[in-house]
Amino acid sequence: MKYQHIKWIYKSPFYVHWKKHFCPACNERLRIIKVSRIINSKSEEAKDYNFHTLDNYMIGNVKFVWKEFQCPKCKRQFTIDEMKQIEKEMSNHEK
Repeated sequence: MKYQHIKWIYKSPFYVHWKKHFCPACNERLRIIKVSRIINSKSEEAKDYNFHTLDNYMIGNVKFVWKEFQCPKCKRQFTIDEMKQIEKEMSNHEK
């Protein structure tokens, strides 16, 4: 599908790049992957995405790009929010 615009979603860059993250299933070090999805501004799922820029609103097909974690061993994939929650729960169990 073609797109007219691209929007990067930056979420917790320090957390993503400066901390080591490990798979909760197999304890392998996670790698950072780029994930993207093309969303039409008039589609039902558009409500879950922000089409605003600094001074404009993107209309039509927009490619949203963000980073997630993936285990190279078991291939499980985690969003940043999921990984934060998993690590929080793990640290609470260690206390």
